[in-house]
This record gives sequence, C-alpha cells and structure tokens, in this order.
Amino acid sequence: MHEYCYLNFIYPITQVVDLGCSECGIVRFYREVPSIQKIQLIDIDRSTLEAHKNYIKPRPCDYIFKRDNPLSIEIFEGSATDVDQRIMGCDAISMVEFIEHLYPDTLRRVEETVFSRLYPSIVVVTTPNYEFNSLFPGPIRFRHYDHKFEWTRGEFQKWGQDVCDKYGYTVCFDGIGNPPPECQHVGFCSQAAIFCSSSPHRLKEESEGNVYSLVAESVFPHKDKETLSSDEILKLEVSYVINLLKRAQPSPREQDDIEDVDQIHIPISRLMNFTRISKLVNIESLRMFLVDNGYQLTEDQSNLITPMDDECEDHDGWHSDEGTEKLPSDTETEVGGDQTLCTAPAIDSDNSAELWE
Repeated sequence: MHEYCYLNFIYPITQVVDLGCSECGIVRFYREVPSIQKIQLIDIDRSTLEAHKNYIKPRPCDYIFKRDNPLSIEIFEGSATDVDQRIMGCDAISMVEFIEHLYPDTLRRVEETVFSRLYPSIVVVTTPNYEFNSLFPGPIRFRHYDHKFEWTRGEFQKWGQDVCDKYGYTVCFDGIGNPPPECQHVGFCSQAAIFCSSSPHRLKEESEGNVYSLVAESVFPHKDKETLSSDEILKLEVSYVINLLKRAQPSPREQDDIEDVDQIHIPISRLMNFTRISKLVNIESLRMFLVDNGYQLTEDQSNLITPMDDECEDHDGWHSDEGTEKLPSDTETEVGGDQTLCTAPAIDSDNSAELWE
C-alpha cells in the first residue's frame, strides 16, 4: 500500500513496533532501513499472522548483500491496548490504516498505551481521508466494512492536537495519494500524522510481562564488525587497490615501445577515488601514510611509483569474498564516485507497482 512508503524514517530508529500489522506488508520497507535492528509486528488476528509469517524470513539477496547492522523481526499475537515487556523502549510506533478499525473506547485505550505507557520518540499514524471518498464511484460510504469511523481532515487534525495536548507531543500532518488536479479541495487519499515526543528521555512505566504470544521470528545475516585498527585497514586497502590498478595495466609485451615498463605511476588522486580509502583519510594524510609505509612517490608527490610485477598478490584474501571491483573512471574521480565491491541490485521501476499492492 502507498501508505507504507511514507514511513521511511529520517531519524536514527533502531527498534520499531507496528500495531495492527495485519498481513505484515510493512516489513518489506522497514527491513531496508539501515539503522533499524528490531522490527516487532503486532496484530490480534492470529490466523492472518500465521498465513503471512513467511514474509519476515530473509530473502536470498539478504545473504548475498548483508546488512551492516543486525536485524531481528518478531510477529506477536496481541492487543494494542496491552504493554508487553518485549516492546518496551521502542524508538518508533506505526499504526498504518489501523485506528479506523477501533471503537472509540478502544481507541482511547490504545492512545494511552502508545503515547503514555510506551512513549516512543516517534509515532506515525495514517487513516483514510473521508473527504476523498466522494471521488470513488457509487454512493459515498466507508472504504471497508470493518471501519468504525472515517475522519475528515479537520476531525483527524483535532484528534491529533488533542493527543499532543494530553501527552506532551508535537505533531505535523501530511498525506498520501494526490487527488486529481481538478479535485485538490478534497485533499489526500489517506492522511498522516507524525508525532514527536517533546521529552524523549522520560521514564517508561512497568510492563505487564510477556502478554503477547510469539507467532514467528527471524534473524537476518549481517556483516561482522571490523576488528582491525583504522591504520591496519588503510594499509590493506591501499595494498589491495594498488594491485587492482596494476592488474588493469597492459602487460609488458604490449608495452615494447614504452621505456621503463618495470614500474608504473599511479596518481594519488586515483587512489582517493576509492571510497574505502577516502573515508579513512584525506589526500594529504594519504601521502604521509604512503611515505611512512615505504612507498615511493614522485618528486612532486602527485604519483605513487610501484614495480610492475608479473603477478600480483591477493593479500590474504582481502575483499576476496566480495567479488571483483570496477575501476573508477576519470569522471567518477572528479565527483568522488563510490567504488564499492558489490552493489545491491536496483529496483525495476516497471515492476515497482507490485510493491504497493
């Protein structure tokens, strides 16, 4: 659904809870957020959760393009009015097209649970905009048989402001799904409220223990944390890149008309084009590092002089698990192109529509 694309947090979220997760579709988007390390999906309908629990399993590409940070995903059967100790301390809570399924007294209890007892830094709520319903064919009615209400923009904004006044949050309103140009007066198809806590370090209340029932959980593969020092990493990176560039040179037999084929000159700026080096040092620090580690530079210190060996060492398999690196072009050197050893596949825009179904 389009509402899910709105929930791409710009904050450093590590633990997110989705209340009323239904078919668990939101996990497809949360697992792509690098900072998130725990996703907890909660719904009261166990049969729906059981039918869709495989959605949280790692895909083949998750084993190939591993995350930098750990990630675990849990599905719980439980009520949004209860506080399970396993969701305490979450950074963010989302309620996507959920509150309209609640009776007014239940909604008030959910408000208390979310905004007072759990008190996350961020709460994102989306719900249908009743004013938009006039654009649908047939008589104006609720969009789903289970909806207990559908609010106009004014009603939704009043509810959001009342929540802020009661629980100490600030709110901004937005929406998802633009109306036709001639119908701008009806607003977005779905309306969104983004609540931010004004005192994020407030102490949380005690939970009720493990009141939810665990339906499924998955742990995603991730990269091992680096144990080498920055100087050790730089030494390996420089050695690897030099050998990579040497491999790209024509063989000596192809250079019979060129003098001094037993050595090559590599511009220092060329080394800096590799992100794994440039994120560790600037160009002046790199020059000092090369000199300190016994590398020979030209008189103006603009080029590295290195022997043109017949064979280049693999340097103990450094990067050997990440494939073959593409060499930076001159244009990429000017703009600081990111030359990493493996790149996640791009989403095919022709097939992107299926993500929103």
